[in-house]
Amino acid sequence: MQKTNERTLRMMEEFIALREKGFSIPDIAKHFDLSETTIYKNLGKIAEKAGVTRKSLLDKPFEADHSGRNFTPVKPVNPTDFRKHHTAAMAEIDYLTQTIGQTIEDYEVIEKILDEVLNK
Repeated sequence: MQKTNERTLRMMEEFIALREKGFSIPDIAKHFDLSETTIYKNLGKIAEKAGVTRKSLLDKPFEADHSGRNFTPVKPVNPTDFRKHHTAAMAEIDYLTQTIGQTIEDYEVIEKILDEVLNK
């Protein structure tokens, strides 16, 4: 059986504390710089360590006030500006795709010429 390392134990304890404060699992995943999937996969181990059920970790109420957290508000998007930038980005992608395609064709021609010269 694999031993749980010290860092993992601390993370489990901190997970439980954050969850009890009302933090959501996505917020906790961001806090630890882990994917939500990793958190969900390890809920059983965390619950066992805490002496609770996995379901109880999922059912924690979200009563905490997170207003003091440092989330940068998302700036509203102007649809006209978005369309303009999207169109410009798509034009750039089209140009790059054509350039790459042409470069591949050029290399294929060069490779064919080299094969002809070297195989004479």
